[in-house]
Amino acid sequence: MAHYIIRAKLSNEAFKGYVNDPQDRERPIKAIVSAVGMTMHKLYSASTTEIVVIAEGTAEQLAAAEMVVASSGATTGFEAIEIIDSKSMTTAMETANKVVSAYQAPNK
Repeated sequence: MAHYIIRAKLSNEAFKGYVNDPQDRERPIKAIVSAVGMTMHKLYSASTTEIVVIAEGTAEQLAAAEMVVASSGATTGFEAIEIIDSKSMTTAMETANKVVSAYQAPNK
């Protein structure tokens, strides 16, 4: 399964909720991630008024999580970046090294 850095920009309404009823948001966010079949590894709050989640799952699970979060009104934006571990990146480099000589650029 793929690993993602997920960034969700919090809405003004979410911040009103934070101020009116301070609470740890890790459990409810983990519940959403788990409900769509993903695994949440870590949750952070960023100085950019975002929640940042490190999670593992499929593209379809990620899309479902995005829909749930977006429909809640708690966010104004959502971005997910797939991240690749060092071993997988090395394997990709080795594959590219084998294939690159067969590639012909469109301008040549």
